[in-house]
Amino acid sequence: MSRLVVVVPLKEGERERAEQLVAKGPPFDVTTTHLSRHEVFLTDSEVIFDFETPGAEPPLELRVEDPALHEVADAWSEVMAGSPRKATPAFAWAREPRHDD
Repeated sequence: MSRLVVVVPLKEGERERAEQLVAKGPPFDVTTTHLSRHEVFLTDSEVIFDFETPGAEPPLELRVEDPALHEVADAWSEVMAGSPRKATPAFAWAREPRHDD
């Protein structure tokens, strides 16, 4: 599994606008990617984007020249309090699947 987690700080009072932006969905068709999972989490002060793929390939390959990406980036820039930053894993735990005989 390969995972990318991006944390975006929000300006004070912009959670509702961030919720509206998240509700519009990603600036790409997730069904045409090799993503196995994509989640977005919101707090009052940040948005956390989580992208996963089943293999070792990078979770996301966004093309900078994609006009839809620029449109979304412009909308998000209005609510962002700073630059997005990549989060790195600090702890993980998973239960092994049970094999009942």
